[in-house]
Amino acid sequence: MNTIAQPNTSIIEKADFIDILSGEFTVTKGFGVYAFLSFRDIENLYNDFQHKTVPAKVFIKFFVRHF
Repeated sequence: MNTIAQPNTSIIEKADFIDILSGEFTVTKGFGVYAFLSFRDIENLYNDFQHKTVPAKVFIKFFVRHF
């Protein structure tokens, strides 16, 4: 059985997600993400993001502004 994977542009790697998240924390709060969140918190946030349909930058901006 052959399956063809459809490219999904909404999928973002965890490392890229953390990079965007850290950048947004740095710009908004003055410190990187690890000054505010633990590794477990970031993992949970990434897992939550994967169930959303919004782009990563929108999701992250909303999260950081309401943190």
